[in-house]
Amino acid sequence: MSGQKLHRLVGIALLAAVGFVLQLFIAFPIIPAFPFLKLDPSDLAVLLGGFIYGPVAGIGVAFCRSLLHFLITGPNLINLVGDLAAFIASVGFMIPVVLAVRKGNSMWHQVGGLIGGTFSLTVIMSFLNWVAIMPMYLAVMNFQLGMSTTKYVLIGVVPFNLIKGAVISVLFFALAHAMMPWLEKQRALHPAR
Repeated sequence: MSGQKLHRLVGIALLAAVGFVLQLFIAFPIIPAFPFLKLDPSDLAVLLGGFIYGPVAGIGVAFCRSLLHFLITGPNLINLVGDLAAFIASVGFMIPVVLAVRKGNSMWHQVGGLIGGTFSLTVIMSFLNWVAIMPMYLAVMNFQLGMSTTKYVLIGVVPFNLIKGAVISVLFFALAHAMMPWLEKQRALHPAR
């Protein structure tokens, strides 16, 4: 294995580990009516992985982070649904950001990508919660929402993902600008795939 491939794999593994720690220890509800919808900053690691190494690596960071979380928190059906949802949400958010930045790393590309990522995250997770995720939770946990799934998506999932996208976007924008010289050097060393 070449040194560049090894460096790339180590970088992806480290970002996945950082994402796992952030997901495990820094998660908090932001909508009091739905305390099970928790915001965590682990998508920052996924975005960094996609920014430095490309979208495939970002997917790898999200997958490894979610797999670690699933294995550590207890492999059961409830955690499987939650970690699968977290993986899909991360990928749905990361891909528009990375694709926009690949076209050009200007501030406008970054902001456009982050807005696109927030929109993509919200649409994907709203649809999946409506047709699959919440129905699976309701069936597996014998849980009652007290409202229709459509109402839950409109007053819970949509606002949650818009807030999550905005918070992660602001954090990533600030982090990326603080680390830009190092990030650009890493991107030059590891052309995106």
